[in-house]
Amino acid sequence: MRTSAVLSVLVLCVFAVSARAEGPPAAEQAAFEEQVKEALPAKKPLSDGDAEGRLGTARMKRANKAAAKVVERRMEKERPSDLLLLRRAGAADVVVVSGSYDRVQDVLAAMEVKHVVIPPRLLAKLDLLATQTLMVNCPGNVSREALDKIRDFVRRGGYLVTTDWALLHVTQKAFPGTIKYSGKATPNDVVKVHVHDGKEPLLAHVKLLQDNPRWWLEGQSYPIRVLDPEKVEVLMSSPEMKRKYGHGAVVVSFRHGDGKVLHMTSHFFLQQSKLVAASEKKKGSQFGKKAGLSDARLKKEEGVDLDEVSVGDLNSAYSMQQLSTNLLVTKQKDNEKLLERYKGRITTDATLADRPTARPGKKAPRVKKDFRVEILHRKGDKVKVRDLFGNEGWVPADAVTQ
Repeated sequence: MRTSAVLSVLVLCVFAVSARAEGPPAAEQAAFEEQVKEALPAKKPLSDGDAEGRLGTARMKRANKAAAKVVERRMEKERPSDLLLLRRAGAADVVVVSGSYDRVQDVLAAMEVKHVVIPPRLLAKLDLLATQTLMVNCPGNVSREALDKIRDFVRRGGYLVTTDWALLHVTQKAFPGTIKYSGKATPNDVVKVHVHDGKEPLLAHVKLLQDNPRWWLEGQSYPIRVLDPEKVEVLMSSPEMKRKYGHGAVVVSFRHGDGKVLHMTSHFFLQQSKLVAASEKKKGSQFGKKAGLSDARLKKEEGVDLDEVSVGDLNSAYSMQQLSTNLLVTKQKDNEKLLERYKGRITTDATLADRPTARPGKKAPRVKKDFRVEILHRKGDKVKVRDLFGNEGWVPADAVTQ
């Protein structure tokens, strides 16, 4: 499809999306970004996604960048409305908690997804929006207060993504009884993974080749033990990993309240791969053709030459990036449904009271003008509302319009 044709489709999609929803919660997003700016040193940017990290070999960095372009071009051709949702997301929609052993921000930057990067210490101090996706890099060392905030955030509709050691430090602590660290860490290894079939949107187009992708397990990666198989869905697994380390789940997800949790063994930013089959050692342009890219798009487009990477490396990186892209697109679609509940608008800054007849306390939360709120109850000239940050309380009825 020519660029002009793609743009025409995207324009049509803009009108379709606008007809369905009012758009993102701009006032709340601005308030969140202001929180981050106030909490961080004056010279520290909201995102370090344009500063490439030191993780990974030059070979895998090329594979990660090339995979991002394959994902983008395929979505332009086959899923333009999903690509539009991804591009419409604001920086405040995706919050990355920095870590020592993974840099999902590098993957997001390669896919041109806007995001905010914060240090772990800041998580407990921020008010999270139910419309956000929170991505916690390994190792995920956060405070008890942050864990409580994460649990409530997901319950209200937020999406949480964790990798590797964050299973022990975040996921199993915040959501006991779902998944946990098996207790037996892996050595440095690369295993073949199986992408499960089904109607799960997170798996759309994740597998392109007959050969399953290979998954890098860093030395001391934490295998996932599924405690509640009825609640937890295994999206990707490895019989080889199960045989070696006792548990085969590689990527899992589960619902909690109105939100969703996704956890994976190893990392978003793949630092290693292993080429075994002859088909995996072929030039990456063969993978591009399988993805439906024309020959004209295969050579050095935007600084990426698919012939400089192998099919195997590209297949592994692509699977990870398509999965993460699907997650963010799914969240944007869920937000459209979520925001339908928040039909009220605050007309003037107001402080929330505990009861309709009480005066707000000195430390009571405030809702700002243009914030969206869900109207919970009405009593006389007061209404009880809930905002997207999870704050609840009573305000004068004339401070809300619906």
